[in-house]
Amino acid sequence: MAARRLVIVMLVLLGVSGLAAALVPPPPVDEAERERRPEVVAPPAPAPGGELVNAGIDASEDEPEEIRIGVGDQLALTVRSGVADQVEIPALGELEFVGPLAPARFDLIAREEASYAVRLVDADRVVGRIEVRRPEPDRERGDAAVDPGSDGKTDREERSR
Repeated sequence: MAARRLVIVMLVLLGVSGLAAALVPPPPVDEAERERRPEVVAPPAPAPGGELVNAGIDASEDEPEEIRIGVGDQLALTVRSGVADQVEIPALGELEFVGPLAPARFDLIAREEASYAVRLVDADRVVGRIEVRRPEPDRERGDAAVDPGSDGKTDREERSR
């Protein structure tokens, strides 16, 4: 009987404290504290119209392989090796294990023009390079391309004369 009363008193206290916490307004934030809080900035959106590019690198090759993709493309990269090691893309902070039966897999979105080395950590050698470039205008779609020798006129402007 005493235990039952104790449980009832505890539940009433819990309810009262919950109600009090809900009714109390939050403390005001002064200007100094607002300045100390970091501002959250969203990452830039990838370029529209990117494509999925599946590529692979064989780490047993002597020469580094080059993979070319455009800005906004998604790269699904598989790196295979005959020996156990770690594959790193240092500029992106990516690190994956690779072994004879377990290829390393990377899923990347190219946000800006750059060149990224793909290297084996223990072997200390570059096995590939990812080249990200802006895509050339597609003439079949009718994009206006500027000819370097045409004083800034587009191909369409030249043809209409």
